[in-house]
Amino acid sequence: MGGIKTDADGRNTIPGLWAVGEAACTGLHGANRLASNSLLEAAAMGGLRAAHALVDDEVIGARQIAPVSLPGDTDPEPVRRVVSSHLGLLRDEEGLRVAVTTLLPLAESDDAAAVALVAAVAAYERCESRGSHARIDHPQKDAIARRRFHTFETAFAQAREINDPNRISRIAS
Repeated sequence: MGGIKTDADGRNTIPGLWAVGEAACTGLHGANRLASNSLLEAAAMGGLRAAHALVDDEVIGARQIAPVSLPGDTDPEPVRRVVSSHLGLLRDEEGLRVAVTTLLPLAESDDAAAVALVAAVAAYERCESRGSHARIDHPQKDAIARRRFHTFETAFAQAREINDPNRISRIAS
């Protein structure tokens, strides 16, 4: 349902980065993976992907190209509050706009807020209900909906647009 887009072996577009289970978007469970299926994917595919990584030329002899820097101590409570209040099972444009507006300044320096911001933007942009994504202001499926992918760069740009005070709300139209 989300995560890092990978091929069947767990590779993505960043050489040497592999993803499995909850972190991966493999398509293994189709469009509606819920509950414990991610555990099944992690258990079944984790070993297979690890085996591929052990013999992959991109991984063998790889070196760290940049020092790892961990974010400073950030208070997780503001992000938790927004996610609990506005990114739960039932969503609407107003709540998603509040989430984007609240998360955008936090996301500049907080990884958890950045991930939540991408989820909020994706939910805001999807004006339909499908699978586990339920919009109370858009209860029907969109017949021409298509699969979309978001990057941090595009999500931050969309968040700035959503947060623009001169933007006309879709609620008003």
